[in-house]
Parts: sequence; C-alpha cells; structure tokens
Amino acid sequence: MKGKIVSYDQHKGQGKILTQENNVKIFFQKNWNDISLPKIGAEVEFDIIQNKLQNIHSLNTTLNIEQLNYPIKYNLPTLNIKPNIPMEQCLDEFFLKFKKLALKYEERLNVNKQLPYIKLKRFILTAYNNLIEIDVSIGNKELISVKNQLDEIEKYYSALLSEIKNPISITFQKFFLNRQHEYLAIKRQFEKNKNIISESTVKAKALEEEIKSITISLQKLNPKTEIYEEKEKNLKNLKKQYVDLIDRAQNLKEENSQIIEDILKFEQNYLDIFKNNFTKKAQILEKIILKELDVTAYQFDTILWKNAKNSKSIQHFFKEAKIEGSYSTKTFMKYYLKNLDQEKINSKDIELLEILNELKIFTKNIVIYDKNKNRASDISRKIENIDHDSSVKIFDDIKELVWYIKDNDGSLDVAILEIEKNNEVIINKILEILEKLNIKIILFSDSIEKEEFIPGKDLIKKIKNLI
Repeated sequence: MKGKIVSYDQHKGQGKILTQENNVKIFFQKNWNDISLPKIGAEVEFDIIQNKLQNIHSLNTTLNIEQLNYPIKYNLPTLNIKPNIPMEQCLDEFFLKFKKLALKYEERLNVNKQLPYIKLKRFILTAYNNLIEIDVSIGNKELISVKNQLDEIEKYYSALLSEIKNPISITFQKFFLNRQHEYLAIKRQFEKNKNIISESTVKAKALEEEIKSITISLQKLNPKTEIYEEKEKNLKNLKKQYVDLIDRAQNLKEENSQIIEDILKFEQNYLDIFKNNFTKKAQILEKIILKELDVTAYQFDTILWKNAKNSKSIQHFFKEAKIEGSYSTKTFMKYYLKNLDQEKINSKDIELLEILNELKIFTKNIVIYDKNKNRASDISRKIENIDHDSSVKIFDDIKELVWYIKDNDGSLDVAILEIEKNNEVIINKILEILEKLNIKIILFSDSIEKEEFIPGKDLIKKIKNLI
C-alpha cells in the first residue's frame, strides 16, 4: 500500500501515515526499512501485517551513485586462507554494467516527478499505441528518443532483478570463491589428499590380506629352511609398506581435517560479509535504476500527452468520446475504466482501479486563493503545463478556502495565496495551520511589498521554479 507521512517524532521513534484510502495509521521507526530517515511529507510504500505497518520505505528517497561506493568494513578472525582478490573488487565487477547504466541517467535521480512504470507499463504502452494509431505524427524524435531510453533502463532493471534473485550461495561461489587462487589451490590439495587417502586405504587393505596369508603359510614351514627366511623377509617389507600407507593416510586425513576447517571457516566468514554487502549494494542499485525508470516513464508520459494535446485528431477524439480532464494517462485510464462492462471486468482491470487510486499519491494537490479569477485560471493552466498530473482548486472566497483546507488537510501539497491588507490577519491564521501540516506555501501580493511576498505580476514567471 501507499501513503504519505503526516507526522513524525524522532525522539519517540513513531509517526503517522495518511493512506491512499484517507486512513491515518501509526508507524514505528523499527519497521522503517530505508536508507533515509522518515520525513514529514514523504510518499511511502508499506505492507500491513496483522494490522501493523511493516517494511515501510520512501518512494522519493534521495538517491545518488556515491551510495554504491561505501567502504566495506568487517573484522575477521585470523584465517589460514587469504583472499587474493578483494571482495570490494568482486562486488564492483559484478554490478559494473548496472552501475554504468545508473551513471548514464544519474541526473534523473534529482527529479521528483515520476510514474510507477512497472505497474503502469501495460496501460502507458496501450495509451501510446492507441494515440499513435489516431495520429502517427505525435511519435516525433523527442518521444521516440525517450521511449528508447525507457526500454533500455527497463532491460537493465529486469536483468538486475534476474541476477539478484539467484541464491546468494551461487553468486558468492561464482563471483568471489572461484576467483580466489589460494582458496582454489587448497581445495585442489584437499581433493588430491582425498584421492591419495582412498588409494592408500585400498592398497593397505590388499597388503593386510597378503600379510595374513603369508603369516598363515609361515606357521606351516620349518623356520630353519631357506624358503621360510625368504617369506619372513618379504613379510617384514610388506608390514613396513602397510605401516607407511596407514601413516600416510592418517597424516593426510589430519591435514584434510585442518584444510576442511579452514575452507569452511573461510567460506562461512566471507559468505556472511558478501551476503550483507551484496544485498545492500543490490538494494541501493535497484532503487536507483527503478527511480531512473520511473522518472523516464514520467518524461515519456509528459511528452506523449503534450504531443497529443496539440493534435487536432486526438482533440477531436477526446471531444467525441466526451473525455473530461487534462491530457494525461490518468485521465485516459479513467475514461477506459468508466466504459468497462462491469459484468465482464477482469482481474487486470481491477488492478487498474487499484493503480488509479495509487496515482492519487503522485498527484500534487494545489489550492489557489486569488481575487483575480483570470490570473488564477492562467496560473492553473501554467501549472498544468509544468505538471499535467497536478490537481488545482481555485478560490476567491476566503471562507470557502478555510473550509476546504479543513476538509482536505491530509492531502494538500501546495497553497498559493494572495495577501492583501484587509486579509493579512486571517491569512496568517491559515498559514499557522498550513505550516503544521507541512504544506508548501507560496505568497504573492499586488498591494504589500515584503521580501517574502512575490509580486503578483511576477508570479506566473516564477511558477516553474516553485512547483
């Protein structure tokens, strides 16, 4: 499930999350599973197990490539086997191709606008194919270029998931153990000793039988005969060979006992370290590439619908189909779901309904209070051009604004407010409420000159940097 952190007390180690169903849930820091700390306003994803929030993590964690370069710190007991290739090198080489991809699109880690591509892929590509079918000209170079990037990142993301789902023991053997020369040499020595022990045991068994046979035959011979002396001499040599074989086998068994102890100790100690650091690097890299994928998906979606908005054929289609709302995947999804035959709805369509609810988390809810309705409408259009998924509500009545804020205090993101000399007092009271809710505030004025107020005439110019 998804939601937004509306409060967090670091000292108590607990906070509250507003879920996508507008329910408030308490969470605890011990159930926070992310590389960053909980932050008010952060969009999060979580599981609910036995009515408790578990595995909570941010959807907008600050990510950077340097997080993959943290030093591996560990203390090991003195071992007889030493790694000749450092674990850091083995891990870096394993992740190299994925890290190169992450670096290629690194600038996208600083972008917050994104779409959950893995969940929306089917619908985004369906919308793309449908729109291209209506007007092929919307598939210009810019759109095709971003689509190629999207395909490339998705390919590497899928490959990374495929690699890291393998049992860690197999990855450990392939990328670490099989490259340790001393480890491999001592394993070969172990196998060589094992073979010698086996051969010696077989030979000793045969000698044992021969010794028994000669001993029995000697009992039947006269000790003073030449044949007796010859057999006795041969018996002594066989006993010496037998003892030598037994000693050799025993010595190699003791050596192998130490070798296997060293091997197991080496494998176990380094497996724990490898697993810990591999998992950490894999999780960071997965989040980095997933964010790059989601940001690219948003860019692709934005360009797609920007082109669609300017197409007369698609404008006509929207008009004929009576599709209401901005030109966006979310609007197209609403239209698709609205026209479904409820008796024929399938599991994939139910999943789309769930995704549509999740998209509300990614929508910026903005209120504008401005007595100048034309300017407010112009600002709303500008915001829509910057972020086509934003939801803007315009007010010219201060009381209506107050009631709206009270009814929607958990879902507002930005408040753009006009300050006048006759409304300063009530606006200041509203500001107190908005600040407690951690809502971003933009103040502008035509009549009051203060450093914190943006002049009304400059507001539209600065919207792009403010939203």
